[in-house]
Amino acid sequence: MNASIKKIITYIAILVLTSSIGYTLVLNAKNWHINPFVAMFILMWCPAVSAFITQLIYQRNLRGFGWKLGKLQWLITAYTLPLLCGAIAYGFIWITGIGTINPDYKFSIFHLVILGTLFNLAFAAGEEIGWRGFLVPELFKLTNFTKTCFISGLIWALWHFPIIMGGAYLSDIPLGIELVLFIIIVTSMTFIANWLRLISGSVWVSVLLHASHNLYLQRLFQPMTILKTPASEYIAGESGIALLTLYALIGFACWLKRSSLAKV
Repeated sequence: MNASIKKIITYIAILVLTSSIGYTLVLNAKNWHINPFVAMFILMWCPAVSAFITQLIYQRNLRGFGWKLGKLQWLITAYTLPLLCGAIAYGFIWITGIGTINPDYKFSIFHLVILGTLFNLAFAAGEEIGWRGFLVPELFKLTNFTKTCFISGLIWALWHFPIIMGGAYLSDIPLGIELVLFIIIVTSMTFIANWLRLISGSVWVSVLLHASHNLYLQRLFQPMTILKTPASEYIAGESGIALLTLYALIGFACWLKRSSLAKV
């Protein structure tokens, strides 16, 4: 059996075991009087911990994760892209009247941008070191960019299903539709994150992308928007059609530029 296949199978097996602990903590945080941020932090670091264990089993070191920072242009692109997409998506929502700006929402630039970025980087790094630091490079050794994105995107999406189905993701749309939209937007985002990771050679680029998405969508655009109708829930939000469309278009652009990626 190919070495990368062995590593991926081992990684998935360990990930299932570690994540089961994380899911249990997140879904029982309130009943067990656990700080929900602590529980979520533990869950989000399960992909990285699983990758570390797998790498140590097979290589006895933690090289190959893309630890270098990479070029500044990719770091800036990764951080600003979700902010720009969020501004466009929610700008459309505000202009069309699908939603309005919440006049009571206030934020501090220091707390949102500086502390918020650092906070979200600490959380997002756990997932991205596992997904883009380990899984994506191993998959890319076995197959092409397209299949790498669809496989890793599906794994990334399915990994979230237990907490979505358990109610940890707040949404008023039917669960089945939410899961479908979530798969689509995560897969779209996967094409972007994977392309940036592979072109830059740095896992920190995808960490910044993930952290920026979580920060600006969850802490800026969503709370500062009041939705006008129940149907607005399908358009706004992290899995809403507005943001999904933008990510899908950018993901398609990354797919068109797949020939620029060298095999790792």
